[in-house]
Amino acid sequence: MEHLSKNIYQNINKIISYMPNSSTLVKREILINKKTKCFILYVTNLCNRKSIELHIISPLLNKVKEDLETMNNPAEYIMQNYLSVSEATIIKHLDNITVELLRGKCLILIDKTNQAIICDTSDIPHRNLQESNIEKTLRGGRECFVENIEINLALIQNKVKSNKLRIERLILGTENNADAAIIYLDGVIDPAVLDTIKFKLNRIKKLPYILCTGYIEQLIEDFPYGFFPQLKNTEKPDKVVSDLFQGKAAILISGAPYALIAPAVFIEFFQGFEDYSQRILTSVFVRLTRILSAILVLLATPIYLCVLSYTSAIVPIKLIKVIYNSRLGIPLPPFLEILTMEIAVELLREGGLRLPTPIGQTLGIVGGIVIGEAATKAGLVSPTTLVVVSTTVIASFLIPNYEMALSIRFIRFPMLILAYMFGLLGVILGFYLIVIILINMNSFGIPYFVPFAPLNYSDLKDTVIRFPLDKILRKPKSFKKRRVKYE
Repeated sequence: MEHLSKNIYQNINKIISYMPNSSTLVKREILINKKTKCFILYVTNLCNRKSIELHIISPLLNKVKEDLETMNNPAEYIMQNYLSVSEATIIKHLDNITVELLRGKCLILIDKTNQAIICDTSDIPHRNLQESNIEKTLRGGRECFVENIEINLALIQNKVKSNKLRIERLILGTENNADAAIIYLDGVIDPAVLDTIKFKLNRIKKLPYILCTGYIEQLIEDFPYGFFPQLKNTEKPDKVVSDLFQGKAAILISGAPYALIAPAVFIEFFQGFEDYSQRILTSVFVRLTRILSAILVLLATPIYLCVLSYTSAIVPIKLIKVIYNSRLGIPLPPFLEILTMEIAVELLREGGLRLPTPIGQTLGIVGGIVIGEAATKAGLVSPTTLVVVSTTVIASFLIPNYEMALSIRFIRFPMLILAYMFGLLGVILGFYLIVIILINMNSFGIPYFVPFAPLNYSDLKDTVIRFPLDKILRKPKSFKKRRVKYE
């Protein structure tokens, strides 16, 4: 730890050596009471310059009449009597001064004293609040998180006016020093779950840089090679607040307009925030539709391949005649035909994501129609195969969580290979392995497949079906951590 010197120029040179290429670092020299030298340092595009002029420079030039050189603690005297900023602290060492300046703070150095003053004058450019482009809701708040962590914390605090709300700050990354925060409700979250989250975050603090929530998610999840997402991410403050009351914690990091929610269990990825704003029967209908859509995405093409190649007896004769007649003249075997269409769909989908929104949507719709029509007319793909693949594409849009939808879309390729190799037995084997994986996974000590395995009858009230709100507005009993040792 390097302490400040009483020589102001020596301090200035050391600070400049930490930021040698910073063209935006301003060094303003003034004389306090026409006698004592003082330097004011700040990064011009991160600070409110008017605030510095009005609340720091002007008082130091015009109001200070005392002889600072005769005082024991001139920096503390100046801070207490003349600076009208909201936050100011005394520092005695040079550590982290660069970080503070890059956070938009202003540094005041006074000659012949080994103390300095750090003032909060930050005015960092940020995006204004706007409606989410990804997580659309029919009923509920429209605002979403931005890249500024202070604004994101304010959005949460505005919705949770409770003395149980806790916000713990931490710094992630030794090079980029990203501001991060853990948000939870004291007395609601299980202490063992909270300790696990803190332990994992503290374990990654010394990495060189962490830029977004995606980095954190991969670094702290229990199964980094697992198929399924183990944390939820959202850009909606109301979703974060809802999960806080369910006994979870939220993780925010500066520069990322998303919050991570931990722990997360499998069934939650098929629940939408608007489910709780709708009537019970309509909410249950929508949830059942999502679950059936996920099953359809996972099993439709593998079972269709089994029907074509192995077990046509399970399909009515009239239907099997239609399927076989549609395949007359198709040169590709069923497996390659289905695989080709699935890959083409994924290419279109990924291409649409990388293009501007209006163009991407047009590419996805028009491109799918054109390619499907051309492939059918050319005799490369049968109309029945096109219908089955198109149905799975539409069904995948009904899964509300993008990461879960992507995982299920990926898993259907191994399922397709198993169906090609072993027929219906391969599909059953693949589905069995998926269930085994889900049962053996956990998220921060919480079983991933709760409340189904281990079975918890009271928490089944808010899963595939939903009971009245007065029966489910409480912390789930399943969210009590199993004793899992982390090293």
